[in-house]
Amino acid sequence: MPSVLSKNNVVKNCPTFKGNESEIIGRCKFDFTEDFYKTFQEFMFQNPGKNSEELCKLITFYKFEPDTLEVAFKMFNTRKNTFWGKCGPFIYKNDRWFPVYSKKYTDTCILAHENSQLRQKIKELEAK
Repeated sequence: MPSVLSKNNVVKNCPTFKGNESEIIGRCKFDFTEDFYKTFQEFMFQNPGKNSEELCKLITFYKFEPDTLEVAFKMFNTRKNTFWGKCGPFIYKNDRWFPVYSKKYTDTCILAHENSQLRQKIKELEAK
């Protein structure tokens, strides 16, 4: 599997803010707690490879809309000193979000997506 690191050791496919993010984040009025970060990270490990709308429907521990969820992902990816190691980074690939599973930033997108699809198939088969 290819690495998600670019030549400059920057995580590829991790969207970040490139300017005045304070204004954008301020409009969202996030009130995240330490528990939120742990819960969100675990949620993403359990639900990789979903788009923003799908994730919003599944998140029960915080009220997100697709646009505010994308702001949160960018915030977690941009403010590495604050959130990394607690929550994120997150990869955006083919309109879907994935957590980065190891500190070595191994590309686990394909495996995560396959796991997500298999979980869905199991649910469907159990329902039958």
